Amino acid sequence: MTKLSTGEAMKTTYLTALLIAALPALPVLAQSTSDAPEVEPRPQEAEITEMADGGAAWQSEYTGTDGEDLYQTLCAGCHMPDGSGAVGAGEYPALSGNPNLEFAGYATYLIVNGQQAMPSFGHFLSDAQVVAITDFIQSGLGNGYEPDGDIEGVAAVRPLDPVDQDTEEHE
Repeated sequence: MTKLSTGEAMKTTYLTALLIAALPALPVLAQSTSDAPEVEPRPQEAEITEMADGGAAWQSEYTGTDGEDLYQTLCAGCHMPDGSGAVGAGEYPALSGNPNLEFAGYATYLIVNGQQAMPSFGHFLSDAQVVAITDFIQSGLGNGYEPDGDIEGVAAVRPLDPVDQDTEEHE
């Protein structure tokens, strides 16, 4: 039998003690998670997932025009549910109390075409959906502006070719 050095003996003793301490946990670790009930995602999460995957199904099936619902689905993740904005991994401007929103043209252009870190949404939102979002952020989120967005204003800012977010043109 080979004689172990003091360091090796301590290491062996430690590993043995660790193994013995872990034995009671083995049945729990071996239990399958397949017994857990499968939870269906909320429709909103499913729609966002399809959208993130570039799903044409989301683009063609989601026709909602409720501005608050659209805001909460597409905008609140960065601008916060109450429009307060955020600073962290990036800077997301506050929409609540933002004087740039007095007129819909500013918001309409950004929603359709994006700018810097903000992605463009014009490639999958209809004109009516863009108007619904601008109306909501002008009159909601603590803003008291009179909504003045319209379909013609959205159509006027849409590029003839979709915006490629990987080019300088997006900035």
